[in-house]
Amino acid sequence: MKRVFFTIWRKEMLDAVRDRRSLMAAMSYALFGPMLMAVAFMVLIKDVVSERDVRVHIDGAEYAPALVNFLESRRILPGSDEHPAQDIWLEIPETYAEDLARAKPIPIVVRADYSERSAQSQRNRVESALREYGQSIAIHRLTLRGISSEVIQPLQVDRQDTATKGSRAALVLGMVMVFVLMSVFFSGMNVAIDSSAGERERNSLEFLLAQPVATHWLVAAKATAAASFAAFGGILALLLIPVVFLFVPLEKLGIDFAMSWSQQFVIALVLIPLALFASILQLFVSFRAKSFKEAQTYISLVMFIPVAAIFALEFTRFEHPILKMLPVTSQHNVLFSSIAGQPLDVMAVIAGSAITLALTLVLVGVVTRMLRSEKVVFGL
Repeated sequence: MKRVFFTIWRKEMLDAVRDRRSLMAAMSYALFGPMLMAVAFMVLIKDVVSERDVRVHIDGAEYAPALVNFLESRRILPGSDEHPAQDIWLEIPETYAEDLARAKPIPIVVRADYSERSAQSQRNRVESALREYGQSIAIHRLTLRGISSEVIQPLQVDRQDTATKGSRAALVLGMVMVFVLMSVFFSGMNVAIDSSAGERERNSLEFLLAQPVATHWLVAAKATAAASFAAFGGILALLLIPVVFLFVPLEKLGIDFAMSWSQQFVIALVLIPLALFASILQLFVSFRAKSFKEAQTYISLVMFIPVAAIFALEFTRFEHPILKMLPVTSQHNVLFSSIAGQPLDVMAVIAGSAITLALTLVLVGVVTRMLRSEKVVFGL
């Protein structure tokens, strides 16, 4: 039976490789996902560490020349014809000097569209400079009255960051590693649909089932063929992410992102059970559909579930012992622990892989039973 299994697997692989368009579509996600995230990080880093001038509209600058000079020292300048101001307005009241002399609060208005993310860092710089200037005025007032400025600082908080470069990498780059798991689900999707609903529409599935081959070997070979592409897509994304991020200046964010060959090898091994589970799940959904297009629609909806689970875990950082043993979440835990530099829970990794493979075998049995029905075989 091993010969039968490998014969069917080789046949499915040849059919998938001949379809260059599907092959490129399967691999493109693993390739362009990390590249898009790398570009996004480069833009983010440029925006965060940028020391460019911030050009703002200043109404009433003549009432507070000292404040304007302080803002200019922080590279916050008024707009000009040559350098137009951004949509940030700073309104200084006419009573600025009078209120300052009487030690009264001075209402300074910062007007901007706070829903615009592109100008968020510029707004933060303006508000931070105003707070700094206000604090310096308060200190000068206390000094003139013979009072130490320490009276307004009863607590001196010494912030000591114990985060390692690995933990910072996990916090920032966790979303990037999500593409590894998503590549597993998307890379083998076209192969799974074509070897199930596609063969049924081409009337080759009936001929294949008529051969003296056990149905469960047929299902296992089809799932393994799709899983081969799924695992290849995940491993390709895993190998490309460190290479792509070599060109991203993560050190400016205090992040050191590096993965050893041993870590990549362990992650690759963990991805294999997930690839098998994803492929047999896609075969199950495809055989439940009546046509090729319907299978694509159903799988797109089903794929949303693991993707949503991955993003939910990434944003909420929710932790529970059972998540270390479930499909998708257990593999996500291994990825997160690897980039954070945390020791892997070997028993949890083994349990997660075993449960994933067990569910895969259950789905193989379900699909095998489905193919014994004429309604499934002929799409009735």
